[in-house]
Amino acid sequence: MRILDRYAVRQLLPVWIWCLVVFLFMSCLIDLFEHLDEILRYRIPADIVVQYYLNFLPLVFVKASPLALLLSAAFVASRLSRHQELLAMNASGTSLLRASVPFLFVGWLASLCVFLVNDRVVPDTSATYERLRQEVFRGRTSAEPMENVATMDAFNRLYHARRLDLKNRELQDLTVLEHDRRNRPVKSLYAKRAVSTRHGWLLLYGTIYRVGPRGALQGDPEPFVERLLSYPVTPEAFAQPNAHPETMRYGQLRLLITRLKQMGMTNVRRYTVELDAKLTLPLMNLVMCLLAFAGSTQLQLRGNLRGLGISLAWGLLYYFGVGLGEGAGKKGILGIPPLLAVWAPHLIAVWWSLKVLRRNP
Repeated sequence: MRILDRYAVRQLLPVWIWCLVVFLFMSCLIDLFEHLDEILRYRIPADIVVQYYLNFLPLVFVKASPLALLLSAAFVASRLSRHQELLAMNASGTSLLRASVPFLFVGWLASLCVFLVNDRVVPDTSATYERLRQEVFRGRTSAEPMENVATMDAFNRLYHARRLDLKNRELQDLTVLEHDRRNRPVKSLYAKRAVSTRHGWLLLYGTIYRVGPRGALQGDPEPFVERLLSYPVTPEAFAQPNAHPETMRYGQLRLLITRLKQMGMTNVRRYTVELDAKLTLPLMNLVMCLLAFAGSTQLQLRGNLRGLGISLAWGLLYYFGVGLGEGAGKKGILGIPPLLAVWAPHLIAVWWSLKVLRRNP
């Protein structure tokens, strides 16, 4: 790394950390004021409150890091332009594209940190956070139905339900896929309704399929109207955060998609979008750095607050586009493939940034 690169990195890193700390502090402060009435009313101990916010911080970190990098990179790039330091780099033969390398390096480091935290830390902390939010802070009530839930048991069975009703302890459109020790599907079961009772799961209006080694059906399907089975899972297991694709690890979600396809489910758009989003969420840190640098170093706006404003506007537009693309991918709007819906905003932002940097000297 050259001296100029180290100089830019030393300028950017502290500002990013400072912006990130501000985002984390403000998020916790806003959430604290929202729960202040409950804390005082139910006399929640201080250690429980501290535990709640310690598990809340990783969730905020992965979401706030791109915005913190947008602000910090735009500020540092504008300051370099205002003090004519970019002009001096250009005079020494350094192009704007080359001058953006230290910003991209910091963005790459942030992307790596976000991916590791999101894949290794968030699944565990989100479970504790959600449990405290429901039990202590009286958040989402258990009566609220939940859509598209899945879980696994110790016997290599995958359970997927379209709808969970904890109040009535009932599942709708339950599919169970059993695997052997080599993870090959051996039996599939579908039930329109499944009710948890003291004696096990009461399955209503379903069909049992035997699956061969290559995934082909063996024998005739076995329809039933009512059947009682003792599966080692409870309705509460479907409500755990690790049963939702948003809080699964990358490898777990990829395995879930594979097994859902083995069940014969063709509409796995929501899960595919979430899988791709686990890669693009860290990538946003890198793209934000590139957008902020490109917007703040335009020739006609160098040293001008308009450059800072334009880079922030570009970043927020990109942030909005990412959410819009993921929403369109999950809903299947206009038949857009999930892969294209998730990746298109990132590719467009990179293309636009490179175009702006190459246009300027």
